[in-house]
Amino acid sequence: MLYLLCRRTFKDTITFIPVVIILLIPLSPIGHVIVFGAIQRVFPDFFPSCFTERRQNLLELYESTEYSAVVINETWQQKLIRISQALRVLVIKSLTKLYTSLGGEPDPKEGEENDSEKS
Repeated sequence: MLYLLCRRTFKDTITFIPVVIILLIPLSPIGHVIVFGAIQRVFPDFFPSCFTERRQNLLELYESTEYSAVVINETWQQKLIRISQALRVLVIKSLTKLYTSLGGEPDPKEGEENDSEKS
C-alpha cells in the first residue's frame, strides 16, 4: 500500500512539470481542450492522479455531502430528569459493586446468565 502511494506521488511530481508548461503556453480555451484531450487519449496516465475520473467523482461526492449538526431541544426540566436518571444508574451500579466486593452474594439474574454460559 505504501509502495503504491509513493509510486503515485512520484509519478504525480514528475508529470506536474510538463502539465504546468502546457498550461502556461498561451492557448485559447478551445486550444487547451483540444491539446489536453489529445494528450489524454495518447497518454492516459500522463495527468496527475488527482485529475482521474475516479478522484473527480469522489471530490464531487464530498462536496455534495452536507453535514448538519444534531441539536437536541429540551427544557431544563427534561435535562434535570435525564441527569437524575443517569445518577441513579451510576449509584446503583456503584452500590452493587461495593456489595459484591464486601462478600455479598451476586445478583441472582447474573447467576442465571453465568449458568447458561457454562451449559
